[in-house]
Amino acid sequence: MKLIYFTSKIFPASTADHFFVLQMARAFTSLLHADFLLIVGAEHNDELRDIPHYSFNLKMRRGKRIFIFFKFLFVVFTRRLYTSDTVFFTNDRSLLRILFFWKSILHFKYRVVSDWHMLRDDEEESDIIKKSDGLVTTTKHLKDLVESRFGVPGDKILTAYGGVDMDIFSKITESPESLRKRLNLPVADFLVGYVGYYKTMGMSKGLDTMIEALSFISDKTVKMVFVGGGKEDIEEYSNFAKEKGVFDRVIFIPVVSPETLALYEKAVDVLVIPYPDKPHFREYGFPMKTYEYLAAKKPVIYSDLTIIREVLSDCAISFNPGVSKDLSEKILEIKNSPLKTKDFIERAYEKAQDSTWKKRAEKIIAFARDI
Repeated sequence: MKLIYFTSKIFPASTADHFFVLQMARAFTSLLHADFLLIVGAEHNDELRDIPHYSFNLKMRRGKRIFIFFKFLFVVFTRRLYTSDTVFFTNDRSLLRILFFWKSILHFKYRVVSDWHMLRDDEEESDIIKKSDGLVTTTKHLKDLVESRFGVPGDKILTAYGGVDMDIFSKITESPESLRKRLNLPVADFLVGYVGYYKTMGMSKGLDTMIEALSFISDKTVKMVFVGGGKEDIEEYSNFAKEKGVFDRVIFIPVVSPETLALYEKAVDVLVIPYPDKPHFREYGFPMKTYEYLAAKKPVIYSDLTIIREVLSDCAISFNPGVSKDLSEKILEIKNSPLKTKDFIERAYEKAQDSTWKKRAEKIIAFARDI
C-alpha cells in the first residue's frame, strides 16, 4: 500500500493545523518510508527535508484550486497513483472533491480516507462522507455523530487518538525549580498552567474562566501561566485580569516552539483545559494539547465536556465548564492534597505512551489497509 497525505498547506508550519500535518507526516514516514508521500501546496524552507514529499509550488494569489485541480492529474499519472494499492488521506474538503471528481470521471481505483476533526452539517459534507472509502475521527463522540447523522456503518470509521512526541518530554531531566529559573518563572509559587492558542476561530478557549478563578483564591502564591498567545490576545486578557484585580498573579507568554512549550508544561504544578460549554467545544473542539498534558506528568484539570471526558475521565480531575468558582476549588484541592493525584498522574503517563503520533499513524495505516 502507498499512502498519500494530501494537503494544500504551505510550509514552514505556522499554525496548529500545520504542526498536526507535519507530525503525522513524520510518523507515517517512519513506518512506511518510500511508500509514503506528503503532497503540499508549497514549501519555503527545508522543514520537510526528512519527509518524502511533492510540492505544487503554489505562487499565485488566485486560482490555486484550479491549478491543483489539473496539476493533480500530472502527479497521479507520473507517479502511478491511480491503482487500488494507493490510499489518499486528507481532511481538506476541496481536495476531497478533486479526488472524487477524477476518480469518477477517469475511473481511478485509488481509495480515499477522509480525516474528520469537526462537522459543518451541509450537503457537501454529506456527499464527501458517503463517497469516502473510510473515515477517521479524533474522538468516539465525533464517530457517533457521523454514524447517527449520515448512517455510516461503524466499521467504516476509525477513532484515532493522539498524538504527542514523548521524546521531547523524556529529554527534559531538570527539576521544576531549575526549569522555572531558566524560564524566568517564580520558583516558590504554585503555578497553574495553560498552553496553546488563546482562541480558536475567534472564540475564547476559556482563559477568562481561569483568570476569574483566581479571584476566588485568597492564597496569593497561586498564580497562572498562559503560554501561546498572540499580541492582541495577550493584551485583551491582560485587561481582563486587571478588571478582576488579579493582574499581578498572571503571566502571559507568546507562542514558543514545541520543545520550549514542553519545558513550561514540566515547570508548572498543574495544567488546565478550560474549554467553555459551547457548540464547537462541546461537539468537536478536542484539544490536541491533552496528550502533551498527559506526558508532562502533572495533575490535569479539565472542563467536563463529553469529548474531553472520553479521554481524561480516569486520569484527571474535572470541573463544571465555565464555572470559575468550581475551577478554583479544584485547583486548591490539588494544591492542598497533592498525593490524591499520584495515581492519576501515573495513569495519564501510561495513556500518553499509547497516544504518540507514531501510535496514531500505525492505527490509521492498519485501517487503510483493511478498507
